[in-house]
Amino acid sequence: MKCGFCTILGKPNVGKSTLLNALLSKKVSIVTPKAQTTRDDIIGVYNEKEAQIVFTDTPGLFDGEESLYKAMNRSARRSLSDVDVVLYLIDSSVTDYAVDDALLSSIKTDAPILLVFNKIDLATIDMMEKLKEHYRENFPSFSQIEISALTNFNLKDLKTAIKSHLSEGLPFYPNDIITDKDNSFMAKEVIREELLHFLKQEIPHECAILINDYKENDKGVEIKATIVCEKETQKPIIIGRGGEMIKKVSMTARRNLEKMWGRHVTLYTQVECLPGWRNDTRKLAQLGYGKKADERNSF
Repeated sequence: MKCGFCTILGKPNVGKSTLLNALLSKKVSIVTPKAQTTRDDIIGVYNEKEAQIVFTDTPGLFDGEESLYKAMNRSARRSLSDVDVVLYLIDSSVTDYAVDDALLSSIKTDAPILLVFNKIDLATIDMMEKLKEHYRENFPSFSQIEISALTNFNLKDLKTAIKSHLSEGLPFYPNDIITDKDNSFMAKEVIREELLHFLKQEIPHECAILINDYKENDKGVEIKATIVCEKETQKPIIIGRGGEMIKKVSMTARRNLEKMWGRHVTLYTQVECLPGWRNDTRKLAQLGYGKKADERNSF
């Protein structure tokens, strides 16, 4: 069977996580309309009778001075090691190609790169022709394909294009494995997803989620989590008047986890302030970013 590794790269908010979920027909990566939603490399394993493709969804590539953003960029670029094919996603509705051109020129890999023009439903025929011609002229060695991850358009052809670059071999994961992330990680991500949904401006981007305790038993799953913010002034906003906001975030996250797992979930959340965590490598490690986090999950 054909087996191999495929990394998904691109600017923030071009649809990388939406694509991974669509390819797997299962949610393994959180999705919001806001940029920088994905902070970690997330593996998703696609299986069919004659092939296994191990996808890596990565944080969006962009310039950022804070240690958190540097760690995200390093994480994305590390995913290029020992990869068989690279998907570089481009938002077809964007008419300024300069950032994508610079990022593509900076990618260091011997693997074939497939330019995936996503969100074609938002582009006109004329826009698509100009887009394709630009990349044929400037990156002639890269293959091109048009898709809409949101509507599942042309995903079958995308899988066929990926498999053409894979070698015969044994699968890397058992058929029942969908992702490398455990339920504790997924709980963290689902809570953060709801923060991004309910809170405006920069507050959710300045928050992290720490899972203090995760237990499974016959009755279901019990989770104790801390929402970590960067400023004391953010705590009352996250909690809300009379605890309304944190209750809304927690209840929605709990319902989504129950739907995902098919089990009863009890979720307890609290809010703590950890000043400067996004620019402190030690604090980042404690929260699971950058270097390996402390096994004790505490700060």
